[in-house]
Amino acid sequence: MMALRIVVGVLGVVLLGAILWASFGGGDLHGSFMNQVSVITTLPWGVVTLVDLYLGFVLFAVVIFLAERSWLAGALWSIPLFFLGNIWAALWLVLRLPSLARRINRPDLEQP
Repeated sequence: MMALRIVVGVLGVVLLGAILWASFGGGDLHGSFMNQVSVITTLPWGVVTLVDLYLGFVLFAVVIFLAERSWLAGALWSIPLFFLGNIWAALWLVLRLPSLARRINRPDLEQP
């Protein structure tokens, strides 16, 4: 379980590095973030990619709500997902993987 948590954490850090590179390291080669988003939204596959991204956030938010013990905790973990993206999802997974694995592997939850 620890190895999986480390892999998820490393992937989150890699994503953070890519975001920082795109924000600061790439200079102003292709324009600002908003300029690039406005270009992406003019492309059919750019729109599909954004729909896929946010649908993934919604689906992951469902998992968060199911796993958290209260609606408030579910909301506090889910709402930032739509702004911080998969870096936030990776953080949640690193923190919750042990309890998720225990809950998923419980034999009393198996159905015939």
